[in-house]
Amino acid sequence: MSAKKALFDKKSVALTRAKLRAWWEGEQFNEEAAVAEIEAKLAAEPAANDAADAEAELFDAPEYELPARLQALAVLWGDDRVRPGDATADKLEPARVGLAPEGVLAVLGPGLAGPMVAVAAAHPGKIEVFEWREETFEALKHGLAQAKLDERVTASRIDLEAHVFTQGAYDGLLSIDDFAYCGYPPHLAQQIMKCLKPGACAVVECYVGLKSPELATAFASSFAEPQIRAHGDILQFFADAGLALEADEDMTDDFLFTARAAFKQLGERLAAAGALEVAVARELAWEAEAWRMRLQLLATRRLERRRFVLRKPADDQAGKANAPAG
Repeated sequence: MSAKKALFDKKSVALTRAKLRAWWEGEQFNEEAAVAEIEAKLAAEPAANDAADAEAELFDAPEYELPARLQALAVLWGDDRVRPGDATADKLEPARVGLAPEGVLAVLGPGLAGPMVAVAAAHPGKIEVFEWREETFEALKHGLAQAKLDERVTASRIDLEAHVFTQGAYDGLLSIDDFAYCGYPPHLAQQIMKCLKPGACAVVECYVGLKSPELATAFASSFAEPQIRAHGDILQFFADAGLALEADEDMTDDFLFTARAAFKQLGERLAAAGALEVAVARELAWEAEAWRMRLQLLATRRLERRRFVLRKPADDQAGKANAPAG
């Protein structure tokens, strides 16, 4: 194709798309202004650009627009996050699981792509993500694609209460908050046992605590009804499934520090974000109020943040008797 014909084709396609875009948005189409804008963009392209590259640059799809709820969370916790956390801590997780570079890692409940970008930077192997939040799933996939991880890191949406994992599929597993929102934890514990290879490790991070009226306020902005259980009950779910407990770590103080640090930076982030849309500001206010109570419960130890390091027995005998039929 000649350079002249390629330029004409790009201009023609761009004009057609501009017309369709105006029709879709219900706007009056100004052909003269559209032609001038297209010609200016084409003239600004470096002569050495390949025609396909030039067209891709000219006709980039509109950016993915985060829902108001997720925009509010980004202001508070940082881009692509739904909870307190940071990339430095996330990058340690593959080592904590003890994964070989070629190992396959399962990750439950990351929420958005932020934690996964950090984990993928530390683990070069295949990662399969399972997310239960309907509200975050499309944004999670978009974030993985933006980070160019969508071929190595796959994402599926699941029902925590009913999902059945593939037997012995994973060399390691990370679970973040899933046991705090799962209505029937014995099933989830059994499925973790089932999907791990013999001798493989799982790291489960979640809240534990006794039921109290304040939990309703502390988790009012959650994506699901909280199902906070006592520390001993969680341990029993793992034992019943046949998972061996290697470590039971109290993360409450570190978690409090991270969450409080985010609130201290909120003023700067609000200034950087500029004027927030009403819906975003409302969501941010709800999130801040819920976390005011959650931080209070954590500080008084009526709520704790725990990390459990679990291992499937190498011979897989302990879990066979407890394994579900499905």
